[in-house]
Amino acid sequence: MIQKFFYRNKVVMEHRSVHEKKWLLLFLCMLYAAVMQAQTSLTGTILNEAGEPVAGATVGIKGAEAGVSAGNDGSFSLPVRDPKGTLVVSAVGYQQQEVLLNGRAEIQVVLKQSGSNALSEVVIIGYGKQRRDVVTTAVSKLDNKVLENIPYSNAAAALQGNLAGVRVQTNSGQPGAAPNIVIRGGTSINSPNSSPPLYIIDGVQRSNMNDIAAHDIKSIQVLKDAAATSIYGAQGSNGVVIVETKSGLPGKPQVTYSFDLVRSEVVKKYDLLTAEEEAYFSRLGLIATSRINPAFEVQLDRNVYLGGAGNDLTNNTTNSLQYLTQDNRYKLSQGWYSIPDPVDASRTLIFSSTDWQRMLFRKALSQNHALTVSGGSQKARFYLGIGYLDNKGIAIETDYKRFSLNLNGELNLNDRMKLFARVMYAHMQNTQVPTTDVFKSSLIAPVTNKLYFEDGTLSPGRNFGYSNPFYRISVYNPRNVSNDLTMIVGGNLEIVNGLSFSPQFSVQYKGTYSRNFLKSYLDGPATKVTSRTATGSYAENFRPQANAVLTYNKIFSNDHDFELKGGMSYLWTDNISLSATGNNAATDIIPTLNASATPTAVSGAETQQALIGYFSRATYNYKRKYLFNMSLRYDGASNLGTDHKWGLFPGVSAGWNLDQESFWSALPPDLVKMKLRASYGVTGNISGLGLYQAQGEYNASSRYNGASGIMISVLPNQNLKWEQSKTFDVGADIGLLNNRVSLILDYYRRVTDNLLTTLPLPPSSGFPSILTNYGSLENKGFEVEVSARVMDPSAAFQWNIALNHATVSSKILRLPENGIEHNRVGGYYVYDPARGGYAWLGGLQEGGRIGDLYGYRQVSVYATDEEAAKGPVDMLLPSANKIKYGGDVNWLDVDRNDTIDTRDRVYLGNAIPRFTGGFSNTFSYKNLNLIVRMDYTLGATMYNETAARLEGNFSGANAISANIRRSWQQQGDVTDIPRYYWADQNGQWNVWNNRGNSRFYESMDFLCLREVTLSYNLPRTLLHKLRISDIKLNVTGSNLVYFTKYTGLSPEQTDSDTAYPNPRSFIFGASITF
Repeated sequence: MIQKFFYRNKVVMEHRSVHEKKWLLLFLCMLYAAVMQAQTSLTGTILNEAGEPVAGATVGIKGAEAGVSAGNDGSFSLPVRDPKGTLVVSAVGYQQQEVLLNGRAEIQVVLKQSGSNALSEVVIIGYGKQRRDVVTTAVSKLDNKVLENIPYSNAAAALQGNLAGVRVQTNSGQPGAAPNIVIRGGTSINSPNSSPPLYIIDGVQRSNMNDIAAHDIKSIQVLKDAAATSIYGAQGSNGVVIVETKSGLPGKPQVTYSFDLVRSEVVKKYDLLTAEEEAYFSRLGLIATSRINPAFEVQLDRNVYLGGAGNDLTNNTTNSLQYLTQDNRYKLSQGWYSIPDPVDASRTLIFSSTDWQRMLFRKALSQNHALTVSGGSQKARFYLGIGYLDNKGIAIETDYKRFSLNLNGELNLNDRMKLFARVMYAHMQNTQVPTTDVFKSSLIAPVTNKLYFEDGTLSPGRNFGYSNPFYRISVYNPRNVSNDLTMIVGGNLEIVNGLSFSPQFSVQYKGTYSRNFLKSYLDGPATKVTSRTATGSYAENFRPQANAVLTYNKIFSNDHDFELKGGMSYLWTDNISLSATGNNAATDIIPTLNASATPTAVSGAETQQALIGYFSRATYNYKRKYLFNMSLRYDGASNLGTDHKWGLFPGVSAGWNLDQESFWSALPPDLVKMKLRASYGVTGNISGLGLYQAQGEYNASSRYNGASGIMISVLPNQNLKWEQSKTFDVGADIGLLNNRVSLILDYYRRVTDNLLTTLPLPPSSGFPSILTNYGSLENKGFEVEVSARVMDPSAAFQWNIALNHATVSSKILRLPENGIEHNRVGGYYVYDPARGGYAWLGGLQEGGRIGDLYGYRQVSVYATDEEAAKGPVDMLLPSANKIKYGGDVNWLDVDRNDTIDTRDRVYLGNAIPRFTGGFSNTFSYKNLNLIVRMDYTLGATMYNETAARLEGNFSGANAISANIRRSWQQQGDVTDIPRYYWADQNGQWNVWNNRGNSRFYESMDFLCLREVTLSYNLPRTLLHKLRISDIKLNVTGSNLVYFTKYTGLSPEQTDSDTAYPNPRSFIFGASITF
C-alpha cells in the first residue's frame, strides 16, 4: 500500500503541466512580497540581577512559535510584527518575564532568579515546545547538571535515577555499552526488561542515543503518557526520549576546552576461600560426595577436578594441588602453601595460589577531551563540537574509543525565513571480552589452579569452557569498528503572521565492521585445537527521513491562545549485511578471513522498510487558565500484514491552572500554584516485529540430498497488526512558596493489546512457534518529582534538593484461548495454602503477573543424622535410597504430606522492579559547588546462579564461596549453610540449580551513591584580566558504593548474574572558556 501511495503521487507530479507550475511560481512570489511588508526589528540585552549577561535565554513574542536565543553577551535581535505585542523571556534558573513592547525598538530585560525551575521551564514536545505551565501531558526533563561532571561513554546512562517512571539499569560495565531503559514498565510479556523507547535526536528518529557525546547535548526530555507520544504514533508506545543538541549563540566566538582524567576500578569482588581453605574443603567435599556415589572417590588422587592431588609438575596437569614429596619440597621456598591432608593426616598437601579476580580486573585510566566553538550574529550562527574519548575497561584488554564531531549552523535569510544544517559524525572502536562467561567460569576458577606451567607458558585450565581467564583472552584477536553519520537540513518559513512551514530532511548512515579470530588453543592441557576459527561481518544501515510541519498560531483578544499543527513524516530504512566464518588458517598471525582455508558459513541479507505518517495537533488555552490539547496520527508500515498496515493513534489532554481563578486570591500571593491535568491516548508499537515476519521468511542456503533448496524459516502471518497501548493519565503540577518548592505528580493506567510475541506450536506443525498478536497487558503506577530551593534565592549559600519516586505494577489481562484455566502458559503445579489445595501458579495466566519466581524454601539445616532421618522423604534426591544426613537442607513441606516433591515449590519473588527513584542535593557558596546524587531500585528478585555454583561446585572445578567457612561440618553443628558437597548435583541437591534453593533467590534492591562532585569556578575578576571567561575545576566520584544485600558483582543486572560489572570511577575534570 505504501509503495502504491508513493507511485501514485509520483505520477501525478510528473504529469503536472508546465502552465500550472508557472502560475504557482507567480503566486508564491506575490505572497512573499506581501508578507515581507511592515517588518520591524527589536534588539536588546538580557541580564541577571548582578548585571551579568544571561547567555542562551529564550526570547520570543507571545503567541508566536519562533523565537531566538540571547548571545553569549546577552544580546538579541528579534523580528516583530506587532509593535504593541508582549515580549516573553525565559532562562533556566530564572523567573519568566513578560514585557509590553509599547512600540519600543530597543529594550533591556533583567531576569530574577527563580525559586525552582521545574514549573517555569520550557520543554520540548513532539514537533514543538511548550512552557511547563501550559503542558497537559506527562513530560520529564533532565537537569543538565547531570551531564557536566561525568564523561559518559553512553549519555543515556545520565537518565538513571533522575526522572520518575524512567527505569535505567546499566546491565554491563563494558565501556560504551548502552543501558537498559524501560519507561513505565514496558509493554512486552516475554521480555519485560526489553521495551526500548523511541529516540528523537534533533528531530531524527533513532533506536538509541549511542555515540552522542554528552558535551554536545543541550537538553533531554522524556514523553511518558500516550497523549504526549501519540503524535509519534506507531513508534511511541514505549515512551519517547527527545534529545536536543547544542546550537550556536549570537555574539563573539566562544571557545571551551574540557578535559577529564578517569581512574576506574571494580566495585565488588566475590568473597572466596583462600587457597588453604579451598584445598581443605575440596578434599572433604569429594569424600562427602563419594559417600553418596563411591565412584567419585578416585578423584582424590587425580588432577582433572578440584580437590584432586594428582599434579605432577608437568604441562599435563592444570591444578597445583599435590602431595608433598622430597622431589617437590623446593616449591615451598617458591611461595607455595601447605596443609595437612584432611582426608589422610599422614600426608601433606602443597599448592600455589592465584587471585584470578585481581588478575582479570585492573585499575583503568581513561581520558576524555572536548572542544566546542560557537558564535555568530543574530543572522548567522554556528556551533562546532569535537570530542575524543578513550575509555579503558576495568577488565583487561577491554576499551572503547570514540571520535565525535557535531557541526551545525543557522542562517536567517530575512525576518521570516531561516535555514539550518547539521552534521553529526562518530567513529567508534572497541575491544570486548570474548564472552561474558569470562565473569563466571573463568573469574571463579579455583584459587589453586595453575597460572603458568613449569616452563613459563600459560596454563589453559581444565578445558576451554573453564579456562584460565588470562589464557582465554590471549587466544582471541577481535576488532570492532563503526561509523555513524547523520546529516540534517531544514528551515522555517513564516508564510504570513502566525503561519509557518518547517521542513526537515535527514540522512543517517551507519556502517559496522566486526571480526574475531580464535587462534590455535589448548582445550585442557592435552588437547590442541588448531581449527583457528575466523568470523567477520559488515553491516550498513541507511535511513533517509523527511518531516514537513505546518504550524498556525494566533492569540485572539489577548485571551484565546490557539495553535494548529499538521504535517507528515516519512522514514525509509535500507539494511545490508554480510557475514562469514572460516576455519583452518595456517598461522595465528593473520586474523582476517582471507587466511581461512575452509569456508564454513557465508550469509548476506538486504532488507528495506518504509514508515509513513500523517499527524496533526491542536492546542488551545484561555488566559493560560483552561488548557486543551488534541493530536491525531495515521501511520503505515510496510512490514505489517496486508490488511493491517495502517493504524490511527489519537490523543487528548486537558489542564486547569487553578491559581488563575479569582477564588484563588483568597490565599496569600505566591503561596500555592496548582495545575490539574488529565490525558488519554492511543499509541502503537511494532518494535518486536521483524521486517518480513508477516510475509514469511525463507532460507535459501539449505541443502537436501546434496542439492540446493529453499525452505521456509519463518511462518507467514498476514494477520499481524500493531500493538496498541491505551493510556489514561491524571496529574498535578504544584508550586509552593513562590515556586521555591515544586511537585509534579502523575497516576497512570496503560493497557496494551495485540501484544506481538511468539506462540508455541505443536510438533506436528514442523515449526516451534509463530509470531502473533498475543494477549493484553496492564501497567499502572504513581510518579512524583519534587524540587526545592531551600535557601532564599538572594542568599550567598544555596541548597537545592531534587527527588523522584515511581511505582509500577503489571497484570496480564487477556491471553489467547487455549482451553486451560486462565489460558495459562507454563507455570508450576504446587500446593497453595490460600486455596487449601493444589493449583497452577506462576507462568503466564490471566490475572497474574509477569516474572513470578518459584523454588524450594530452605527451613533449616539438619544438625544430626538422626534429625535428618525424621524429616520428610525428599523425592528430588538423585540417589535411589533417598537417605538424608546431618548437614543436608530441611525443605519446607508445604502440603505437609511428609514428602518433598515438585508440588512443594513456593513463590520466592518477582523479576521486575516495582519501585525506582533518586534524589540529589546541590550546595553552593560563591564559586564552590557540591553535588551529592543517589538513586535506588526496589522490588526485583533474581536467582544468583553464581552464588549457588560457588557453594555447590557444579562444574567440579570452580572456586568455593567464603560462606563454606560456616557450613555444617560435624554432627550437632547449627548453621544455615549446608554441608559442602563436591559437585552437588551428584550429592544431595542442597544447592543444585534444578532444585532452586530459596537462599539464592536474592533481592536486587539497591541504593547507589551515584555521584559526588566538588567543583570550583575561578573568580571572574581574576579571569577578566587574562581575557578568559571561565575556568572550572572538579573532582568527582561515580558509582561510589551500592547499598545492597545482593551478593553478586552488580545489583543492576536484570536478566543474568553473569555480566561485566559496573566500575567505580574517580574523575578529575577541568574546563576553560575563552
